[in-house]
Amino acid sequence: MSTGLFLVQALNGLQFGLMLFLLASGLTLVFGIMDMINLAHGALYMVGAFLAAWLVNITQSFLWGVLLAVPLTAVFGMVLESTLLRTLYRRDHMSQVLATFALILIINEAVRMIWGTDLALSAPAALSGPVELLPGLMYPSYRLVIIGVGLALALFLYLVVTQTRMGAWVRAGASNRD
Repeated sequence: MSTGLFLVQALNGLQFGLMLFLLASGLTLVFGIMDMINLAHGALYMVGAFLAAWLVNITQSFLWGVLLAVPLTAVFGMVLESTLLRTLYRRDHMSQVLATFALILIINEAVRMIWGTDLALSAPAALSGPVELLPGLMYPSYRLVIIGVGLALALFLYLVVTQTRMGAWVRAGASNRD
């Protein structure tokens, strides 16, 4: 195996690992703070991705599409929490697993009914080309951005949880909900 191939695969692994970290950190915080098993957490990511793709196609701007999708996804999550998930807090974990698994199926089918199974989204022009990491070694620029954003969010989350008053509340809530 060449060094270039190894480096590319290492960067691919880092990018995928950071995406999994962001998903898992949300699950961990929800379970740690609220003692709630929400298997539909990934379905909310999917809703956000489809909203972003839809809004990018409407606004013809990648930046505006993503910036508008974040608060819309947050509103969807807040509505979901206040209407359905809140009723599951006092139930046992098996009820939470079953209800949120059903929610995965419902959200998947709703997304399929609204947007179909294939909503096109291209990388913005600024991120569409490769970057030369080493002489002769090219890597997609959008993947480097994902790595950078993932590392920045991981650092931000770490600093918020360990260094702020809100982070102390989160840690205290995870230790003792009352």
